[in-house]
Amino acid sequence: MNSLLITLVPAFPLVGAIVNGLLLQSRASRVVAGSIASLMVGLSAAISFLCMSQLMGGAEPVNVHLWTWMEAAGFHADVAFRVDQLTATMMCVITGIGTLIHVYSIGYMDDEADKDSVWRFFAYLNLFIFAMLLLVMGDNFLLMFVGWEGVGLCSYLLIGFWYENADYASAGKKAFVTNRVGDFSFVTGLFLLFWSLGDHATMNFVELEHAIAAHPELVGGVGGVIVTTVCLLFFGGATGKSAQIPLYVWLPDAMAGPTPVSALIHAATMVTSGIYMICRLNYLFVMAPAAMAAVATIGALTAFVAATIAVTQNDIKKVLAYSTVSQLGFMFLGVGVGGFVAGFFHVITHAFFKALMFLGSGSIIHALHHEQDMRRMGGLARHMKVTFLTFLMGYLAIIGVPGFSGFFSKDEILWLTFITPMFEGLPLGHVMPKVLWALATASALLTAFYMSRLMFMTFAGKYRGGHDSHGHDAHGHAAHGHDAHGHHGHDPHESPAVIVGPLVVLAGLAAVGGFLNLPHWLPGHGMLHHFLDPVFEHAHVEFPEGNPLEFPLMGLTLLGVAGSVGLAYLFYVREPHRPAEIAARFRKLYEGSLNKWYVDEAYEAAILTPIVTGSRQVLWAIIDSQIIDGIVNGAATVAQTAGRLHGRLGNGKVQTYAISIAAGAALLATAYVLG
Repeated sequence: MNSLLITLVPAFPLVGAIVNGLLLQSRASRVVAGSIASLMVGLSAAISFLCMSQLMGGAEPVNVHLWTWMEAAGFHADVAFRVDQLTATMMCVITGIGTLIHVYSIGYMDDEADKDSVWRFFAYLNLFIFAMLLLVMGDNFLLMFVGWEGVGLCSYLLIGFWYENADYASAGKKAFVTNRVGDFSFVTGLFLLFWSLGDHATMNFVELEHAIAAHPELVGGVGGVIVTTVCLLFFGGATGKSAQIPLYVWLPDAMAGPTPVSALIHAATMVTSGIYMICRLNYLFVMAPAAMAAVATIGALTAFVAATIAVTQNDIKKVLAYSTVSQLGFMFLGVGVGGFVAGFFHVITHAFFKALMFLGSGSIIHALHHEQDMRRMGGLARHMKVTFLTFLMGYLAIIGVPGFSGFFSKDEILWLTFITPMFEGLPLGHVMPKVLWALATASALLTAFYMSRLMFMTFAGKYRGGHDSHGHDAHGHAAHGHDAHGHHGHDPHESPAVIVGPLVVLAGLAAVGGFLNLPHWLPGHGMLHHFLDPVFEHAHVEFPEGNPLEFPLMGLTLLGVAGSVGLAYLFYVREPHRPAEIAARFRKLYEGSLNKWYVDEAYEAAILTPIVTGSRQVLWAIIDSQIIDGIVNGAATVAQTAGRLHGRLGNGKVQTYAISIAAGAALLATAYVLG
């Protein structure tokens, strides 16, 4: 692999951000700005796939040193990249999906009210890709952390892109602040790890892996307090970026940004950074079974809780957002039970089908002139055939229909969870895998239900968003006449080719992506496993083989999925009155799910309100106003008093000066005698 080409991978998106953000700005049209941004990411994608092909052909990982960043007292950190099998795979996912999202955005942003702001949107998108590439390509913790913070900043800018809307701006701030909580945990873990290594301290990933392999006692050995604490702190950082309990609350609100932003953040980039970080530090995490148990447990709980919320949401993007939180839980469950490749495989398949579904929802929203409420959709399969067929591919993948990508990655996670030996030395270690498997299976069945609900409410039946004979819409509001495109009313229509084109590509990937890592009972199995083996050589977990329960459990899951789809069909196609009756019967449960189990309200009452009240009544009213202002005002008063006294002494009278001199001489004489 050529070092210059590797350097160009993050350089191209940075150039695109500079060109659109600093040089062209409002002088560039939507098509020009979007084409520049798409070209830059496309060039990065071409080089990324070239690197991937060379690694698959047997090439060795490459280190590219650009310059020494800092060096002092034996410590040094470089601006350097390392491209190995894990990095190359992430590069392809980020730039490949990113290119499709950039192209899609050219069509999606065509009705942006403020035409002069489109250049800013594409500059932010390019900057986001640049930051994410820094995160995965950096060969040391510090460069990873620059990318880690960079994607946090860019998510703030993109989620709050329509900042004139106060709610959207607040959503951006919520994402930024929530991630800072996780970032503090990450940095604390990094400090503790660096301190514990002593003379072997390093920020370089390869050097760290070799040091840990040669001297595991540096971090307390397997199950040691230090390594467990470090891993838990790193996982705390991952819960922020990858939206796990308790820091998942920012991600559903991130729907405030334009739909391409949702696809970029939720599918292939920022939310997967926590999974990537754990996979990169696999040799550290396998030394801490208790931390791995925490990762798996939080992942399973997040998958289940998010799924229970998704079943009642009516905003199509909110359903997909909670679906993302749930699927991220599956990824953490996979890596937490020791199935690093399985968890990472779900990152890839999820990037395919979730990017497809977000962009598909964007096509619907674009066609319906920014309508997002599924209760005002319906019957769109007849009006938007390409969007429907491509969305169908993503739906079949996410619910786990055999042959589609999600089936292979999710089923492997479920099976490895059931048989994992990771927790055998822990209290309840023999029971935990079965409990986690049951929780994850329940989440999979809920996924099939709420995604079927979305499909039927959106594409089946009759269109519910049109105007009646009096010119009113489905809610009784007056019709708006013509939209930005000159269409009358809200009649659905297929999106232009620049929007549906990326959907077709992603639909193909969602359909066949599972063949990257077929299970052991199919020919050509384990391709991704074999490719990533060098990355996980110090984190190999011996899963038992030949368990007769594998196929019965798989069949049980598929039966449950089929039942969930049938139940959704009954509720939302055959007997659409039934959900309202059930909601009335179980009103408390329904309202809890609809209101996201009141987690935001609990955080508001337990954390935000005390902090705001304390800052106003204590920090501001007492410390700032009384103590700090008191010191400043007191200093001014002392200076004024001293000035007035000095003015009285310096009155120009010889007698006053003589008395002052005599008093000073007396003081000096007294001090001399006493001394």
